[in-house]
Amino acid sequence: MGGTKLSAAQGDALREHLISRLSGIGDVWLAVSQQDYATADRLAGEFSDDLRLLVDDLGWQPQDGDLELSTPPDVLRRAFGRLRETADSQRLSEEAEWHELRRFMERNELLMEACNVVLANLGDDRGRRRGRLSRAARVVWGRRRGRGPA
Repeated sequence: MGGTKLSAAQGDALREHLISRLSGIGDVWLAVSQQDYATADRLAGEFSDDLRLLVDDLGWQPQDGDLELSTPPDVLRRAFGRLRETADSQRLSEEAEWHELRRFMERNELLMEACNVVLANLGDDRGRRRGRLSRAARVVWGRRRGRGPA
């Protein structure tokens, strides 16, 4: 292919994804055993592309420095087309989950504020204490308030 390079970090992310995906290679056998030959052919082609990319370019373990892709363009086109669809689908799914988490955290924050107001008005010292958020919750809450990437 010549000239197409990936950073070491991109190569690591790609390698991890492809190796993880290989856990589903038994689906080819399942499709054949169910006489679903079209699915078996499709999956076999996908795994073949993934394996070729791993063996020819990425290797099985992290590499130092940039990677130059040598896998033929037709394989790269198929593999990276599928990978982009997968990554986009996962991103959309995760955005929905983060949105739901943010909504829950906002509701919880309002609940804590209401409790603090009522308890403080009753002279209860528990109204002065504030619950501690987990590190992940603080990251999300910080993003919501504009202190970090969205």
